[in-house]
Amino acid sequence: MKTILLSFILFLLATNTNFGQPRNCKDCVAWSETRPLRWSDFKGTPKRLSPNAAMTDSGMSIELKCDGRSSKAVVRSYFNPHSSWTKDNRSAELLKHEQLHFDITELFVRKLRRQLSVFENDCEQLSKHIQEYYDSNYKEFVAYQDQYDKETEHSIDKAMQREWEEKVSQELEELKPYASTFANN
Repeated sequence: MKTILLSFILFLLATNTNFGQPRNCKDCVAWSETRPLRWSDFKGTPKRLSPNAAMTDSGMSIELKCDGRSSKAVVRSYFNPHSSWTKDNRSAELLKHEQLHFDITELFVRKLRRQLSVFENDCEQLSKHIQEYYDSNYKEFVAYQDQYDKETEHSIDKAMQREWEEKVSQELEELKPYASTFANN
């Protein structure tokens, strides 16, 4: 039920470098509006002593591309199936709750894309400010995820769950210009 998204790690190594997504995560699932999570995606071993019924591990990866003429930060959201788990793979309501945690990850990826877009074609400024924007975004992201779990009581409060689904859907729609597309990823 409660999702902790601690794999949201940023390593700014150098120009033309990938960072964020675990290197050993070849099976990670990219966020997609048309491909929701399925219980079969949750391949991790449930934590027996955890009070949670499920855990979603999602985060972002960032690739900084600078070639001397242009620069771009390519930001993607991902779901790590090997560290995501469930104790109840029959509950559609629980799966919707976990999906919304992943949707929230995409929401904050879009927010970061919007913030970093002001530095397009300025590698020096992008490199200088990417960590600052990431840190600010990440702090807000963690608070938002915590608020979601608290207000929905980890999916138990059905009315609040529906309110959050509507809220996140509306926010994703507002940031649609910053959505993932295969063409510009």
